[in-house]
Amino acid sequence: MLRIHFQPEDLTRTTVAPSADVLWEILLSLQVIQERAGDAALDRWRRVTAPRIPSSLLPLLELAPPGGRSPDFLAATRGEDRIEEGLAKIRATPRDRLAHDLAPLVRQGRAPFFARRLEAGATDVAEQITRDMERFFAIAIGPYWTRISRDVEIDRRRHLQTLGAHGVERLLETLHPSVRWRHPVLRIGGHLDRDIHLAGRGIVLIPAFFCPYGPLTLADPGPRPALVVPVGRRTWARRGDSTGPGGDRPLAGLLGPTRTAVLETTMDGCSTTQIARSADISLATVSHHTKVLRQAGLITTRRDGYAVCHQITELGLSLLDSAG
Repeated sequence: MLRIHFQPEDLTRTTVAPSADVLWEILLSLQVIQERAGDAALDRWRRVTAPRIPSSLLPLLELAPPGGRSPDFLAATRGEDRIEEGLAKIRATPRDRLAHDLAPLVRQGRAPFFARRLEAGATDVAEQITRDMERFFAIAIGPYWTRISRDVEIDRRRHLQTLGAHGVERLLETLHPSVRWRHPVLRIGGHLDRDIHLAGRGIVLIPAFFCPYGPLTLADPGPRPALVVPVGRRTWARRGDSTGPGGDRPLAGLLGPTRTAVLETTMDGCSTTQIARSADISLATVSHHTKVLRQAGLITTRRDGYAVCHQITELGLSLLDSAG
C-alpha cells in the first residue's frame, strides 16, 4: 500500500493540474499499448493503434514496461498540454539524470537500448528519446488529443467543484475507489508498501486518460509531488463510433438527428447554451430534447445556482456504443 503523509500546509498546497498532461499521457499510453487495459475504450484504442507503431519505436516501449517502473524524467510536467513544451523538458534532461533514472531498469536485467547507448558514451540520448516520443504522440495520441483532453477536463472540473464546495479533505476522499483518506494519511491500494512524506511541498492531482487501474506517482516525487488519477469516464472511442459508413448515424432513425446530436454533445458535460450552439438549435428546443432524454434515463441534469449542466449517463453511453 502507498501511504502519502500530509502536514497542515500540504492540505493548503494541494492543487488540481490546469489541463491534461501530455507527457504523462504518452508515458501511460506506452504501457497500455503493451497489454490489455481492462477498459473498453483503452482496449479499442490499443487494437487500432498497436499495428501502426513501427519497430523503430520499440526502444521507447522498453522504457515503459507494463506494470513496471519507468524513468521519472519521462513525466517531468504537471499539467502541460502542449507537446512542444513537454518535449522541451525531456530534451533538456541532464546526462546524470538520465543515468540515474535508467539505472533501476538496468538493475532489473532489462538493459534497455537507451541505457546501453548512454553507457557507451552517446551524447544524443535525450534528443533521440524526444524524437521517438514526438513520433509516438503523432501516431498514437495526436489524432485523439482534443477528445482525450475533453475527458480529462470533465474530471478536472469535477475535482475543482468538490474542492471549492467541500474542501480538500472531501476531494481526497472521493478521488478513486482504491483511495482511503484518514487524516493525515492518504492510503492507496494496489501498490508495494511505501511511504511518501510531502513535508510541506503539497501535491498536484493530475487526471489522466491512459491511467487504467488506480492512482500512481513517481518513484522520486521531487520538489512538486504529483498523484495521477484515472478519469472517471472515457468517451472519445464511443464518440467516434457513433457515426456509420457514409456519415449516417444509426441512432438518428430512433432518436432523430437533432436529439442524437444533443445526446452526443452531453458526453462532455455542458450547459443548455452550449448544446444550442453545438447543435445549432434554439434554447427552447434544447430544453424539449433534454427533457425527453432525461425522462428516458439517457442524461442527467444538475443545477448549481443559475448554471445547469447536462451529462450523459452510462445508459446513454451504452446506447451510443451499441449503435456504433
